[in-house]
Amino acid sequence: MTPLLKLIKKQDTISLIVLILLIPVVTRLDRRVNFIYILLTSNYITLILNIACLVLMYKKIMIINGINHTLITRKGYKNTKQNIYAFMIMTTLLFLAILYTFLFLVYGLSHMSIKLLLMLVSYTFLYLFEISIIYLQFNRKSNILYIALPIIINLVYHYMFF
Repeated sequence: MTPLLKLIKKQDTISLIVLILLIPVVTRLDRRVNFIYILLTSNYITLILNIACLVLMYKKIMIINGINHTLITRKGYKNTKQNIYAFMIMTTLLFLAILYTFLFLVYGLSHMSIKLLLMLVSYTFLYLFEISIIYLQFNRKSNILYIALPIIINLVYHYMFF
């Protein structure tokens, strides 16, 4: 998994951190606003931040597809698939942990409820499902469907349920 960590470029990390740091500017920091409200109603998080991360993961899979023959020859097909999927899941969970922590530190939490916990769990599982759809592109021809479907699911989930 260590060679896969080299795929995380500094500019990608810095751009995601800048996008996360812009949340208070875009959503207008207000005393009445809390962590739950921002996560549920902020279009910035859904339209910009999540889609930027999905596109970033899509680009990484395209890069991996370019070098997959050497990886498969050296490590084996099954081991390569498992390592790439673990890399994508860990990167996604790290992104979500940073996002949730930042929102909690900036906006605080009015009260902890089971509703909030279930919302965070469902949001995390949805995001992991979207990443899994992007992962299906591994060792296949590049297709716009592998990025369009997760983005559509993300938007439908945001606008239909919240």
